[in-house]
Amino acid sequence: LFFGLLVYYGRINRFRYVVLVAFVMITSLMVSYTRARAEALIGSCKVGFMERPERIVLILLGALFEHWGVMAPVLWVLAVLSTITVIHRIQYTYQNTKNLAPLSQ
Repeated sequence: LFFGLLVYYGRINRFRYVVLVAFVMITSLMVSYTRARAEALIGSCKVGFMERPERIVLILLGALFEHWGVMAPVLWVLAVLSTITVIHRIQYTYQNTKNLAPLSQ
């Protein structure tokens, strides 16, 4: 989906939105990556608002209502909330790993 948006905005010469879509793509990958890395260290890391279903619903709503120019605001919401989710997961993991007992050598 994001690659299609990159191509779309690239073809209509909207460089700012190409950069925005690339940023959203990276933060979306980071949401999943931080959860996977956190769950390797701690048991569960289901914190944050922008998990996969929420991101998919927003992208679909933006696509459905693109006739009214909704996709650009949806991308900004995704960028901000995905970044907040990544930061929240990193902080949550950091707090939970501080509580773990250190390994004896």
